[in-house]
Amino acid sequence: MRRLTLSLLIVVVSAVIGLGWGIDQWYSQQQPALEDSALNAYKNVGRDLAILIDQQGVQVEWDDWFAFSNLHPQVIPYAEFPLPENLKASFEKGEALLLESGDQLSLNYYLASQDQVLSLMLPDELRQESGSWINWLLTFLFYAGVILMVLVWLYPLLRRLALLRRTAQEFGAGNLQARIAIDKNSYINSIEVEFNRMAQRIEQLIADNKLLSRGLSHDLRTPLARLRFGLDVLGEADLPPLQQRQLAHLNRDMVAMEGLVEALLNYARLEQAQISFRPAPTVIADFVQTLHGEFYREQVELLVAPAAIRGCCRVDTEYIAMLLHNLLQNALRYGGGKVRLSLDLHAQEMLLVVEDNGSGVAPEERDKVLKPFYRSSHLEATDTRRGHGLGLAIVERIAQWHEAGLDLGESETLGGLKVVLSFQLCR
Repeated sequence: MRRLTLSLLIVVVSAVIGLGWGIDQWYSQQQPALEDSALNAYKNVGRDLAILIDQQGVQVEWDDWFAFSNLHPQVIPYAEFPLPENLKASFEKGEALLLESGDQLSLNYYLASQDQVLSLMLPDELRQESGSWINWLLTFLFYAGVILMVLVWLYPLLRRLALLRRTAQEFGAGNLQARIAIDKNSYINSIEVEFNRMAQRIEQLIADNKLLSRGLSHDLRTPLARLRFGLDVLGEADLPPLQQRQLAHLNRDMVAMEGLVEALLNYARLEQAQISFRPAPTVIADFVQTLHGEFYREQVELLVAPAAIRGCCRVDTEYIAMLLHNLLQNALRYGGGKVRLSLDLHAQEMLLVVEDNGSGVAPEERDKVLKPFYRSSHLEATDTRRGHGLGLAIVERIAQWHEAGLDLGESETLGGLKVVLSFQLCR
């Protein structure tokens, strides 16, 4: 950032000083040519008059002209006419000196033989016409030049910022290998280096988490299978009533543990499977009706609006099936026995809605239940049918892959949780 600030300061100062000096030099060189014809006429008349007065001196008969002329001529001693040293030489050689002070414009000539100065006041119209347009033009050129130089300086910076934005978007979309090609001349070189370092750390962290999840899940399955085998053998034995009750408790805990491991494996597979995500145009209503008929005909009510019957969306049916299984099993587990699955078309979006008549999810917890391993405090306190906190996390991940909207709310008709997924229609 120090390099960026310093370079910006240098560019602005250089532009202001350089352009100001350049325009001033150009104006000084072009000034005679820029003077209009009226001003040149006044200069010629004034020069002739100055020569005449210098040769003949101020005559008595000129008093009326001095008193009533619109040019308000004055002859003043040279000693009372202070000038900078750099103007004295040219002025004493006879060159006209145009001075502007306040609202007055005057032409001055040196009378060498009398060591006096003839001063003529020019009309106001001439003063305004002689300098207004060129002043506006030079002011415009000055600011335009400054803006142009700043834009030239900004271009490589904007190009690098655009590259950083594209890389960040690509990384956020799931390409964890996305990095910025470092340019040592970039103004934001340090930011680019830090971004790549951060991306590397995140990629390594996610890889470690995946490895840990997969390792734990696979390593747990083998001892669980042995335990299951042992419990099944014990179940066939003729045990006393007390031991049978204890065996039933062990079986129940074993089922919960197997469910947890299975959920972990599914989530780990989901993390790995993003690269095999293959969406294709699909008539959602046909797919949902088929899945409902095979698995949930007796448990879930299905409603398909007429407008949604032929609606087509680009989805991967394998993951949409996983999404629906998780939503419907959650609804069956935590609902009050009534679950509704519906499809509708609204504002060029296919709405897939799952509702139940359970206790729902409190508004302040609806974002939290989408995170892995989060369980609603209300369910933990009052319901023994606890899950593993992965069902809605899987649903959210699949919805993200499909760029579908996901909204949790309260069902207006059943009173429980209402999950709404909105998919874009095929174009």
